[in-house]
Amino acid sequence: MTYSVLIIVLLILGGYSGLQFKYNSLEKSLKTYLINVQGYSEEDIVSVKAKFGSMPKFPVYVIFSDDTDTEYIFTDRDASDWKQLDPKQPQRLNVDN
Repeated sequence: MTYSVLIIVLLILGGYSGLQFKYNSLEKSLKTYLINVQGYSEEDIVSVKAKFGSMPKFPVYVIFSDDTDTEYIFTDRDASDWKQLDPKQPQRLNVDN
């Protein structure tokens, strides 16, 4: 009985840790992309927060300092090719890159 409970707890903790690692990885990757490829500065980005969703599975929400009332939604589609999902204007990514 106690082994079963221990295994369940370990599975839950492992799943939670894996999810947190995925979130942190996506957040870091998008922030790096916005700064190094898109030309934003650290000061331009208020927050970057990944969440679990249905479509896409891991949307990343960004708030920019010039529009703090809007959360822009991005996804990498599991290919490190970031796209803005929501139709909000302005588009935050340069399409040339």
